[in-house]
Amino acid sequence: MKPFALSLLVAGVALVAGIFIGRSLHPSSPSLSDGKFATAKIQPTPIHTHVQHDTVEAFKHPSEKPSPANPVDIVTQLKNALSHFGNRRTYAELSKLTDQIDDQNIGQAIAYAETLSKPQEKNMVMALLAGRWAEFDPQAALAYAQNIPGDNVRTHAISSALGGWAEHDAPAATAWVLQLPPGQLRDQATQSIVFALVEKDPTAALSLLQTLPQRADQYGLYASVFGRWASSNPLAAVEAASQVPVTANRSIIWGAIAGSWARENPEAAFTWANTLPLGQGRDNAMQNIFSTWANKDPQKAAATISSLSPGQGREQAISSIAREWGNVDPRAAITWTQSLPPNSQANALRSIVGSWVQSDATAAAQYVASLPAGKLQDEAASAVAARLAVTDTQQAIQWAQKLPAGTARQNALTNIVSQWAGTDPRAAADFAMRTTENDGRKNLLDNIARQWARIDPQAALSWVDTLSSATTRDSVLPNIINTLAEANPRNAVEFIPKLSSKEAQATAATSVTWQWAANDPQGAAQWVTSFPEGQLRQRASESLINRWAQNDPVAASAWLGTLPQGESRDSTVAAFSRNIAGNDPNSAIQWAETIGNENTRNSQIESIIASWEKIDPKSATAWVTQSSLPEEAKARLTTLPR
Repeated sequence: MKPFALSLLVAGVALVAGIFIGRSLHPSSPSLSDGKFATAKIQPTPIHTHVQHDTVEAFKHPSEKPSPANPVDIVTQLKNALSHFGNRRTYAELSKLTDQIDDQNIGQAIAYAETLSKPQEKNMVMALLAGRWAEFDPQAALAYAQNIPGDNVRTHAISSALGGWAEHDAPAATAWVLQLPPGQLRDQATQSIVFALVEKDPTAALSLLQTLPQRADQYGLYASVFGRWASSNPLAAVEAASQVPVTANRSIIWGAIAGSWARENPEAAFTWANTLPLGQGRDNAMQNIFSTWANKDPQKAAATISSLSPGQGREQAISSIAREWGNVDPRAAITWTQSLPPNSQANALRSIVGSWVQSDATAAAQYVASLPAGKLQDEAASAVAARLAVTDTQQAIQWAQKLPAGTARQNALTNIVSQWAGTDPRAAADFAMRTTENDGRKNLLDNIARQWARIDPQAALSWVDTLSSATTRDSVLPNIINTLAEANPRNAVEFIPKLSSKEAQATAATSVTWQWAANDPQGAAQWVTSFPEGQLRQRASESLINRWAQNDPVAASAWLGTLPQGESRDSTVAAFSRNIAGNDPNSAIQWAETIGNENTRNSQIESIIASWEKIDPKSATAWVTQSSLPEEAKARLTTLPR
């Protein structure tokens, strides 16, 4: 795989097809740290004297020798490849086309890439072209890439250019990067060279990697280096890994070595992993070994696992074998699980069904339907239903309805209808309306309402208006209102009066207020206080103060001070005092003392004191002693167990 393709892959910006193809070739490649690669000018001594603009212009108008590949043809082919962007073959096709790029047609290709308006397309094409360009003129490619507008496109283009250069002249590329002044640019440029070096010279890649400042996000880089090293020389990789500082997270390194080694010699990898000290590193190694081993020889892997001691590492290895074996021969894998301890059987079966349903959903569905009712069938039914729904919704529904009434059937229908609602919410809603409570009817309708509101809120609201049952409307409309409130709570509140019951209105108001208070608590407060005293105002006020107190307790308390006495104020103050009691019990009690209702006030104070006693019993007891609480309450609070 080309180095610039790898850097594009690890940056995570390619379309799904490109990522799929790239990962199948380089599954362990880590991601770059961030998207701010080239914010400073690249200053090392240049090989060429022309600047970026002149370079591209010169290529756009070649005058000396004819191009071996017609420039018009390369642009046409790039356009054709992008015409089906999103197809799995797009990335591979574009990568292949860049092989035709040379010093005669790079200018025309770059000029075309500059015209692309879609960010994903431009990002991909620019990175591929920069990588190819750097193979024959690295300084020109880097000079151009550094000046590309847009952080993401520039980041990936520079990364690709460095990878392309290092592929053909790693020492020169490395020397160039090491001339950069210390800082973020040099660190990220170094990572690009590490990616390119790891295939040809893992020792040099590791040495270069160790010049970077230690950061948590470098664990993936170490895993990539050692994983690829182990594929050619596992013993050397193990020896080098033993010298790496523990701060590099050696457990991840062990796992990477184990996975690569097991592809060539699982028995030797297993023997080595058994020498590792007990802990996460050994567990990671064993899990990777058995996952790889089971892909090649599941029977041998399964026979070997019995030598492992009981524990988390053994359970992880069993799941790995079950998952891989389930891909190739699920029935044999199921037979194997019968020899496992009962607690291991259930986990193994889950892994088998999870793999089986991907390759043969119909057969997996038949097996799941034959399982006895229980947690395993419940979970397996969800996985099968989700897979069946991808290919044939009606077939999935028919299968789910044949399951006996219970959790498994409800889980299956929930997964199917959830996917259905994403593509045809009206048809999904029509189906859900015909179900019964045994099928989880309310849950199905709620799920559809939420998804429909995200896709087409007006259509979802129109559908609600057609419902003849007030109970059903009051059940589903709050879901739509809540979804609308995520984007625009002011608009969402307009639909609350459509709910027929006070309880439903209060529930919807509570949810909307919670959403609203996240970004505009003052606006939410103004809306809440417009209601008369009652359940709706009380519950909405509590929701507001609970959210507001999390983000800005000072502003929340200032608003509390403006509220008139009443039931809604009492419940809101009680909610606020509960929120701050853990960090500031004194203030919490002071607020609780302003509650008008005596029973509510004393109950809230006692609750705060009980919590305070666990944190600072001396201060809590002192407060109780001098308080105006009833003597009976004082006696009870001062004798609380500590």
